[in-house]
Amino acid sequence: MKNQPIRGMKDIYSDEMRKYISIIDAAVKVGQKYGYDLIETPIVEYTDVFTRAIGTETDVVSKEMYTFSDRNGESITLRPEGTAGVVRAIISNNIINLGPVKYMYYGPMFRYDRPQKGRYRQFHQIGFENIGFSSEYEDAMTIAMAVEILNCVGIFNIKVHVNSIGDEETRSIYTSKIIDYFTKYENELSEDSKRRLKTNPMRILDSKDRGDQKIAQDAPKLSDSLTNDAKAYFNKVCELLEYYKIKFIIDQFLVRGLDYYCHTAFEIKTDDKSIGSVCGGGRYDKLVQMLGGPSVSGIGFAYGAERIMSIMENCSIKQNKIAVVPVSDDENMEAFSLLTKLHDANICAEFFNDGNIKKRMKMADKFNCSIAFIIGEDEIKTNKIKVKFMNDTNENNEILIDKDYAIRFALHLISQKI
Repeated sequence: MKNQPIRGMKDIYSDEMRKYISIIDAAVKVGQKYGYDLIETPIVEYTDVFTRAIGTETDVVSKEMYTFSDRNGESITLRPEGTAGVVRAIISNNIINLGPVKYMYYGPMFRYDRPQKGRYRQFHQIGFENIGFSSEYEDAMTIAMAVEILNCVGIFNIKVHVNSIGDEETRSIYTSKIIDYFTKYENELSEDSKRRLKTNPMRILDSKDRGDQKIAQDAPKLSDSLTNDAKAYFNKVCELLEYYKIKFIIDQFLVRGLDYYCHTAFEIKTDDKSIGSVCGGGRYDKLVQMLGGPSVSGIGFAYGAERIMSIMENCSIKQNKIAVVPVSDDENMEAFSLLTKLHDANICAEFFNDGNIKKRMKMADKFNCSIAFIIGEDEIKTNKIKVKFMNDTNENNEILIDKDYAIRFALHLISQKI
């Protein structure tokens, strides 16, 4: 028996789990403000859901999917991303026939990729799909929402990259140009890019190979191939982003190589180059139809939760939790009585009465309590409670309060997120 997780998979617990939950809470809160409902789709889907949606020539499908046959001989796949499953769900449940929908989801995804910082073979995505709404305004709101969620978990040092992939006419013109350009350097391209040159040449622009990147620097710019309609669409999106006071970079090398993408594409990056992008999204106006549904537009994005958590790695998520600490066993019942009243008021509180007072306070700190209510002999005599602020390193971080005021005081501190 191997007492270790499978390579590229990890356990999430304690402070990391609190970070994960805090990201989900922020996403749900902001998502609901923008009109999104929650949806949960199965972890496994028929393989063709992903091959049709993502494409057989992509690295995800050709190299990274966990695909196997079930007992009936059906080819099924652990989901490598969330969009295809959500689109399949709204088609198979006839939801799309009722009109436009907005759904958000979160949960584990699976890709057989090389493990590295913020990237695992089982990872967690938090995603949003806006299906049936088509306008520049929806694009701008989608990007604004993605930024707001990151801000809600304390991440502000980000760069928003945007680009236009254009419409079908744009892609047709541009594809011809870059085929001509990269054909001249075919012998110098990586093996993956040589293959992409014949199947999906736009994806060469997104290559991680340094040699490919050097060649791509002088490739034709997609912006030079935009039709007038595509230019007007993108210019309007940029104008609307300014209403949100979002600073953005127009990134000519930001592409979505799949056929169903069009117009707006965006990524949110950090200064940590080992992590790169923490969020990516774009408009996909053909995907629903490609999966057997009606011809409706869509735009969506997803976060990699582990990538966000790694940015938060130096932050400890303190819970608004109160430690109830009797100084000695003589005060156990008085302190326990207070604990039950805190629980009755729906206040998160824990009881520490093992060992001496020093050990009890260490346990309160270990369990991430932000406040300690300490009850000793003197406190009982005077009907008081000693309050210690655990996060405060100053010597004068304790106060006395009346016992009868304890519940109201606790509620006030929690509302202030102390």
